[in-house]
Formats: sequence, C-alpha cells, structure tokens
Amino acid sequence: MASYPPGPPPVPPSSPPPPPPGYDPRTERRYYRSYYRDQARAQRDAFRAQRMQMRYQMRGMRRGSVLGPLLLIAVGVVFLLMQSGRIDRHHFLDLYARWWPLLLVGAGLVVLAEWALDQMHLRDPQRVPYRRSVGGGVVVLLLFFTFVGVCADEGISFARTHGDWIVNGFHVDQDSLDELFGDKHEFDQTLDLPLPPGGSLAIMNPRGDVTVSGTSDDGRMHIAVHKTVFARSDSDAENRAQQLVPKTTVDGPVMRLAMPQMDGTRADLVVTAPADAAVTVNANRGDIHIASIKTSVAATANHGNVELSAITGTVSVDINSAGSSLTAHNLDDGIAFRGHAQNITLADITGPVTINGEVFGATLLERLNGAVHFHTSRADVQFARLDGEMQISGSGISADQAQGPAVISTNNHGLTLDRVAGDIAITDRNGAIELTAAPALGNIMIEDKNGSVKATLPEHAGFAVEAATTNGDIDTNFSVAGSSAQQDGSSRDGGGRANQRTLDGIVARGGPTVRITTANGDISIMKGDVQPLVGPPAAQKITLVPAAPKTPHAVAVAKAAKTQAAASAQP
Repeated sequence: MASYPPGPPPVPPSSPPPPPPGYDPRTERRYYRSYYRDQARAQRDAFRAQRMQMRYQMRGMRRGSVLGPLLLIAVGVVFLLMQSGRIDRHHFLDLYARWWPLLLVGAGLVVLAEWALDQMHLRDPQRVPYRRSVGGGVVVLLLFFTFVGVCADEGISFARTHGDWIVNGFHVDQDSLDELFGDKHEFDQTLDLPLPPGGSLAIMNPRGDVTVSGTSDDGRMHIAVHKTVFARSDSDAENRAQQLVPKTTVDGPVMRLAMPQMDGTRADLVVTAPADAAVTVNANRGDIHIASIKTSVAATANHGNVELSAITGTVSVDINSAGSSLTAHNLDDGIAFRGHAQNITLADITGPVTINGEVFGATLLERLNGAVHFHTSRADVQFARLDGEMQISGSGISADQAQGPAVISTNNHGLTLDRVAGDIAITDRNGAIELTAAPALGNIMIEDKNGSVKATLPEHAGFAVEAATTNGDIDTNFSVAGSSAQQDGSSRDGGGRANQRTLDGIVARGGPTVRITTANGDISIMKGDVQPLVGPPAAQKITLVPAAPKTPHAVAVAKAAKTQAAASAQP
C-alpha cells in the first residue's frame, strides 16, 4: 500500500561518476551530456509518477455531495405533480418566483450538514481521510434555478403591470406560431340542417369555441361558422377555408357535427338548435357556451372554459385543464363536474351538485337547492342544501345558511360556518373552526387536531355537551347541569365552569349531542341569537363518530344529570 503522503522522488547525485579511463575530451563531454540528459529524464518520470499517484489518492479521498440527487428528485417530483394535475403550473410559478431564494438556503444547509459530518469523521483515526465535492454540474444547476427564479419574478411583475396584454395579446400555442409565420384570413359560413324529431346533437370541435343556444323555433339546426386561417397567400387561405367545413352524420336520433383538424386554422361555431334536443359538446382547444336547453347537456373541454345557463335537464361537465374555469347558473336538474379546473362558480341550481376532481383556484357556490358534494384531494364537503353561499379556496372554507346533514373533512383549512342547521360533522387537522348553528339544533361532532374551536349555539337550545382539549381551555356561558369539569387532573362540579380541559353535562332538558375535541387549542361554546333557516329541514341523518370511553366518574355524572333532567320534566 502506498504511503500517505507519497515520498519524494529519488534525487540524482550532485556530481556524476568519472568516465572510464582512456576517454578523450570529446568523448568525455559526450558522456557527461548523455548522463545529465538521462538524469533529467529520470527526474521528470519520477515527478510524473508522483503526480499520478497523488491524483489517484485524491480521487480515492473525494466523496460526492448528496445535493445533486436531492435536486433531481425534487425537480422530478414537482414535474410529476404538475403533469398529474396535483399542482397548477401558474400557481407553482408564482410561488417559485416569490420564494426561490429558499432553494439556495436549503442547498446551503445540505452542504453545511455534510461538512459537519465530515468533521466528525476526521476525528476518528481509524477512518480514511477524504474531502467532499459538490460538483460543477450541481453548481450549474443552482445557477440555472437562480436565473429562472429571477426571470420569473421579473416576468410576473411585468404581467401584473401589463396583465391585459399578457393574457389577451400573447399566447404561446399553435395559433400564435401560425400567426407569426402567416397572415390572418377570416371567412364566414352558414348552414341550415334538419334535426330528427326528438333527436340529439353531438358536436366535436378540435380548435375553436362552441356556442349552443336552444332558441330555434322551426325544428331545424342553424349553424354559423367563423373561420380563421393563417396562410402566406390569399389563394392558400381560400383553399384551406374550403376544406374547413363541418361534417355532419346522422346515427339514428343523433346528429353528429365534427370540424376537421387542420394546422393553422380555427373555427368558432354558433349553433341554434331546438330547446328539446339533448346536446353533447367536445372541444379540444376552445370555450364552450350552452344556454336555453330543456333536456340533458354534456360538455367536455380539454383546454378551455365552460359556461352554462338556463338548462332544464341534467348537466355533466368534464374539464381537463388546470387553467380553465366552469361557470353555471339557472340549472333545474343539478350538475356533475369531474376533472381539473382553476375556478368554479355555480349559482341558482336546483338538484344535486357534485364536484369531484381538483380545483386549484377558488370555488364559489350560491343558492343550491339540492344536495351538495364537493370532493378534492384536500377537502370533502357535503350539505343537504345551500341557501346562502360557500367559498372554498386555499385560505379556507366558509359557508353561510346551509342545511344539514353537513359533513366536512379537510386537512389544512380554516372553517367558518354561519347559520348551519341540522346534524354537523367536522374533521380538521390544522385550522381554526368557527361554527354558528341555526335551529333546529342537530347532533354536532367537531374533531380538530391543531386549532381552536368556537361554537355559537341557539340560546334556548337543549343538548348534551362533551368537550375536551389537550392543550387549551374550555369556555361556555351555558348552564351545564351535572357537569364534570377537569383541569390539570383535578375535578370540580358546577354549572358552566370556564377555562376547563374537559366538560361533560346536560344543557336545559338535554337533546342532541354536541361533541367537540381538539388537541392544541381552546374550545368556546357560547349562546347566540340565531335565526332559523327558511325552508323545510332535511330528512337525512348522519352517524357521528363514537365518543372515546368515559371514566367511571363521568359515567356516574351523566346518569345523575339524566335523572335530574327527567325529574324536572315531570309536573
């Protein structure tokens, strides 16, 4: 095994040995010149061997940093989440433009942790010494991320100043590229086609908006096509416009209308159909507008917004773009949404409303006279009816004038519920909860992991209360009969004790169960003058999560409270 560090190369003697006797001066000079040349060559070879030995030893001492693999894994995870629709690209770019210096802070912490680990290893004489290297590729990658962060920050600042131009005047897509390399030509075409009696209409448009209105009073279908063609010459544009013609086929009661897909073209369709014709629209790149239809409607938008109004039949919507939005109002038979969207706005809808997928922006629901079910990977919300409005966004969930049964499950949202009647079940992990329950009071179950809970109940309501918090206080202004209140392991009785860790008892003559638990936060149960909702209560019931087993003392107190309530009820 080579020594560390390697020894010095052999040094030739300062004076050469004398030449053999009998040499003449010329031969002697030649001898000495050859000798010194051989010695210089030998010295160069020795130094070269030493340099190679030190290089191999330094390679053996070098350790790669884990920073590079961590960056690649993080980038891969982010791209995977964006590709699967879990993260909105625009939202992520906005966050990265604001917080990109945290990437350098994290990289510095990783390098600092590795340096500390290396220092610990150097103290062990049994370990072979080495040095850790970040690598040029990782440095280039960090410089690239820094450049992207600075550019994104400047670009977003510019977009906020010139937002209208960015949104409306600049699109990096096939149309913008065609517009860059060709001139814009526009053509119009109208069609008048018969529709089978009681038939339905299926429209497919690969590029362009689709507008359908059920206002045709002659039983026929009227189509207006606005064509946009990007071409270098007028003759080329006219030839392509002649090919961009709707193709119609009749399959039994279904009339199918399909636009051909051609590069550098766009066709916006305005269709007027009978109101009793079922409508199915599939648009690849373009918005969908449907109104005044008295039967079922199905809309699928891959890259575009969907707007619906005045529809009597059932409605189903599929959106597959995180940057698209859904707007619907005045629907008489509910709506079912699936897919990914940026924003959803629904108002004045009768019938069940189902939202199943991912909403990356805000959801606004108003006046929904039917069961409501909102389900994403971050929240699950159910109401029997929504007389007011509900907003769901990244900052939290708020609802006003909702009829239970209400079931809400979320992870990291604050909840604000005002005038919610009937049974209520709420499960949250991180967030404050504020609830105002409207008459008639139903069973209430609130379970929070980290957050305070404030419940305002009707002042004349009767109920059984079970409240517990691990790190917090309990406050109430109700008179709790036969209550068992505990604080820091000590127990004391009384009505409506404040600042307690557990509270069990009966309010008035009892009734529904109000069960509130939180791990880190305060619990407040207060009286309030809450007006009832207008409209019949829902007949559905929900099953609350079973309570944790009580101590024998709590069981005895509960039995005594029930006995006292029964005795007070007798004349």
